[in-house]
Amino acid sequence: MNRGRDVLVILETSGEDRQEINEGLLSEGYRIGRSLGGSLRALTIGRATENASTLEKYGASILYILKGDLLSQYRCEVFSQAMATFLRTALPRLVLFAHGDRGKELAPRVASILDSAVVTDCVDIRVEAGTLSYVKPLYGNQFEQEISFPPGLVEVATMRPEVLSRKEASQWLPLQVEEVPLEISPDVARTEPLGIVAPDFRTVDILHARRILGAGSGAAESDLLPLVHKLSHLLEGAVGTTRPVVDDGHLPKDRMIGQTGKQVHPDLYLALGVSGSPHHVTGVQEARRIVSVNKDPRAPIFHFSDIGFIGDLRKVLPKLIARIEEFKGKGSHEIF
Repeated sequence: MNRGRDVLVILETSGEDRQEINEGLLSEGYRIGRSLGGSLRALTIGRATENASTLEKYGASILYILKGDLLSQYRCEVFSQAMATFLRTALPRLVLFAHGDRGKELAPRVASILDSAVVTDCVDIRVEAGTLSYVKPLYGNQFEQEISFPPGLVEVATMRPEVLSRKEASQWLPLQVEEVPLEISPDVARTEPLGIVAPDFRTVDILHARRILGAGSGAAESDLLPLVHKLSHLLEGAVGTTRPVVDDGHLPKDRMIGQTGKQVHPDLYLALGVSGSPHHVTGVQEARRIVSVNKDPRAPIFHFSDIGFIGDLRKVLPKLIARIEEFKGKGSHEIF
């Protein structure tokens, strides 16, 4: 590797959006490596999760697969030690993770073992005259901070998956696959994996929800909220809300989305009876798709929606629930 120029992407190995995230990471790594005059490499542990054609298409020239007796199951302390052991000899300029569950856990440990540092939750990485500047949001996305490393360190960063765009490389190279055997001391393993438990969509933190149903003031009625919850179960989505609904005691504060609440980035945000105040819209502007239902045709939420429907929730929700139940009753379980 060229220490001053090469980018090493750590591939995701699990999750529903694994391939999409990996393609985004590779695309970003290729852009940065090309700007530095270096190459893009990829790394995974245990086995290859992406096929060679995908890696080639997004500009990777080498895939490293770390192999070892202790690397068959994910353990943060073992995986981070394995990565750091490999990186001590590989020494890329940048090690890039996705800012997901594993990336947030592994990146700081890897940086610490390498006596370096990490910039997490980046929304952009800029290249100027050979210097990398890492951009991360502060204070609920109200400000941005730029961070750069002193020369000589292996730079480690995590990027938000939702800011990654997938763009195929301008030049494809035949992929070289290298299996790297590593012997990790059993003393490193301090935990024993018992299994993987999928998060319950009903109780998951809305920060991590793929689908969110936003219950606004127009849905915060005693006869409507049960329908919202029933719809959330059918769609396997979390329920979020607006500040007035929380202030009135209809839903807890940890479900509030907005400037003084949480900034969410689901694949789908279904706004039910949400007016669309600036306070609330600030919290959903990074949603991939916003669909809204409101009986007021002048509701500001329609200006921020990909799709909008004008209608009374008392008529819309029962019919929508019935249609989805019918759809699932025919054996179709994936709605979106």
